[in-house]
Amino acid sequence: MTGPSDRSAARTRRTSFGRPLSPTRVRILELLEAQATPTTLAAITRSCGLHENTVRAHLEDLLRDGYLSRERAASNGRGRPAWLWEAKKPIEHSPYASLASALATVLHETSAHPVQDAVDAGKPWGRELMLKQQGEHHGQRPAEAARSHVVDMLEEVGFAPEPDASNEHVVLTRCPLIEAANKHPDIVCGVHLGIIQGAFAEMGLDGSSSTLLPFSAPGQCALHLRAATSETHSG
Repeated sequence: MTGPSDRSAARTRRTSFGRPLSPTRVRILELLEAQATPTTLAAITRSCGLHENTVRAHLEDLLRDGYLSRERAASNGRGRPAWLWEAKKPIEHSPYASLASALATVLHETSAHPVQDAVDAGKPWGRELMLKQQGEHHGQRPAEAARSHVVDMLEEVGFAPEPDASNEHVVLTRCPLIEAANKHPDIVCGVHLGIIQGAFAEMGLDGSSSTLLPFSAPGQCALHLRAATSETHSG
């Protein structure tokens, strides 16, 4: 699986003065390229773990260098609307990303049990994503192989996962929904847990013991993948 450093090395990004972008600036640019929707400074700052003024300066420089565009958010009647930042040439996104963002907002506003409903909504997405990745199969996958397939799926969706050797402990270094995650982290992570559980279920395993800790450290979330047979889990 290709790691973040490999992706960054594949092409050198340069400023308008011809100098290579700093690693921090590349990180912020790639974060925005992964987003399905324009993103606020507050969400970018939380995801990066940097000071807001530092992030703002990098965004302004990326705007000057032609990598980003920005527009004002809709006014909510209180003060000047925030800027919404967007990469000019974003990567191709998974169709689920925009839907998941809208779903998080709806569940927050209407559901009596938004986190559990988010998990339940994510499960069919996970099944579909895994089916597209692996094709139809029969029988149960070994847990270790299943974890590897889930990590590959998360890479395809845009999380830039960095797993350990067993693919059990995974650091997610990028989120394709940082604006929604900044507003409703428990709900968004519930959708992602549901996707993981659905992916395991498509491979005949129970992934309900997997855990996801949002913003476990600056710029990352911590994922622990656990997969068991239904008999083992129930026993």
